[in-house]
Amino acid sequence: MKAKSIRRDFAETDFELAEALIIWNAMVEPGDRVAGELLNTLGPLQALEAFQRRTDLGEEVGNAYIRWEPRYSNGIAAEKIAAAQKHDLKLLVPTDDLWPDRLRDLGNHQPLLIWYRGHAANFEKLNHSIGIVGSRNASPYGQKVTTDLVGQVVAQDASVISGGALGIDAIAHKATLRLGGNTAAFMAGALDCPYPVGNLSLFEEISHNGLLLSEMTPGSRPTRWRFLQRNRLIAALSQATVVTEAGWRSGSINTVNHALELGRPVFAIPGPINSPASAGCNRLIRDLQASMLLDVADLPLELGWRENSETELAGLGSLELRAFDALESRFQSSEELLKATGLSLSELGIALGSLKLLGKAELGLAGTWRKALKS
Repeated sequence: MKAKSIRRDFAETDFELAEALIIWNAMVEPGDRVAGELLNTLGPLQALEAFQRRTDLGEEVGNAYIRWEPRYSNGIAAEKIAAAQKHDLKLLVPTDDLWPDRLRDLGNHQPLLIWYRGHAANFEKLNHSIGIVGSRNASPYGQKVTTDLVGQVVAQDASVISGGALGIDAIAHKATLRLGGNTAAFMAGALDCPYPVGNLSLFEEISHNGLLLSEMTPGSRPTRWRFLQRNRLIAALSQATVVTEAGWRSGSINTVNHALELGRPVFAIPGPINSPASAGCNRLIRDLQASMLLDVADLPLELGWRENSETELAGLGSLELRAFDALESRFQSSEELLKATGLSLSELGIALGSLKLLGKAELGLAGTWRKALKS
């Protein structure tokens, strides 16, 4: 296979393996357990050979052969590669070092591969991430709490993962980009079939500053089933999932169910009891499916990303306390800190050195400092 462009972010590629995965990706629907088990047992190449020869591997696999056969053709890999090249899509496979380990928790339901647009280096940033989901019809309250929550997440150098939909998803992505954070949108259809069209400019911005992701083969339109299956990827990729606003029948409840199956923490922000837009969140809290988040500032505490203020400041002297209060999540120059603290250069040096030893301050390039971030 000569499709180097879809693997240009990787110095070494087993193109035979990649081609086999592309064929499987074109044949099966997302989350196909039988295909996942077959590939995990035999490997993509041997599994493909077994399918091509219709090797007898039991009734369940035999029935799956029948299901997969209509989508198979000798030229399917070349067709998908050409479509990916046309739309500037790139390919990530499970053997890549950048493959997100949390996706492996899905077992036989793990995606076979990921098509993406964006900078490959941003995959590493997803190791520290939060999923934010909610209603497509966001109220002013939902918009506000989502934006405030994103501010807390970005301040902890964490990524925001959502589904690129209208409403809460789009608000979460936009707020992250505005703050200079990293965001990833997992799409329900292929990346050459972006949906919804109302978010095309947002998708373009995400592709330049974060990651657009999909497990769907080029040319695949989103369907109800694919939306539901996409939700498992948001839940798996995130350290925790937060529902900021959701109605009684919101699709975000499905994401919560996937997160709970994976043992991931789930949080919901409560809303007025007479607001249909918050009925889903309130039900999750009532049914003990989600922990109640009364203040978005509590999320980093709940996840252990930072200590509460009393514990955090215990034992600090006056110099350290003034320096700590001035530190932010971004790196600041000594000049900025001198102005903010009112300390002398020697006093600031003593305070920052002490905070560094306590693990509360981090030294950056050119003598810059920031508050230490916990991962």
